[in-house]
Amino acid sequence: MSDMKQSLKSDAFWLRTLFIILFSVVYRILDVVVLFIVVVQWGFTLVTGQVNPALDQFSGSLSTYIAQIVRYISGNSETKPFPFTDWPNPNREMPTEM
Repeated sequence: MSDMKQSLKSDAFWLRTLFIILFSVVYRILDVVVLFIVVVQWGFTLVTGQVNPALDQFSGSLSTYIAQIVRYISGNSETKPFPFTDWPNPNREMPTEM
């Protein structure tokens, strides 16, 4: 029980809680952005027969960013996602953190 009291008094605990809430909101907004990308990419593929390379590259980095958010808010990572780190490179694998 004393560990819980200590956590409740900890500034770090409340700061992390704030970041979890903020990144959860960002995650929900990105959910809509992903849906928009899917529709636009589908339309582009329907018209041209191929995916839009710029949109493909952006969606690759966006998916890595979303994965970073999920890892942070679920407690699997202590590293805060963008804007606290660089925007993810779509050509690199996300580093695993144990």
